[in-house]
Amino acid sequence: MKAYVESLGGEAREWLMALYVDCDMQLLAVDTIAQGDVADCPVPFWRVIDRAKALRARGFVLVHNHPSGDPTPSESDMQVTARLRYVSHELSVPLLDHLIIANGEVHAIGW
Repeated sequence: MKAYVESLGGEAREWLMALYVDCDMQLLAVDTIAQGDVADCPVPFWRVIDRAKALRARGFVLVHNHPSGDPTPSESDMQVTARLRYVSHELSVPLLDHLIIANGEVHAIGW
């Protein structure tokens, strides 16, 4: 799994994935949520939450890459993460973390 997630760092477009886990933090599923361009990737909140509910997941981790090679979260990354964190918590399938992959590095937005 680690190698798969890290492989996103070499992609030319942004990819957004969700890793869904159960109450023991065991992986239930990995879904590609969206594909974007070189600098942006849409985040369909409803799709992430619906899939979590369907899997009866206890939470999820978002993972996306930065083709620029810089894993530093953008202002947009921070805003979307904060909004999704709030919504997912309210719907009882919390966002556990948001990882950004770039140039062989992983940056956790975490809180």
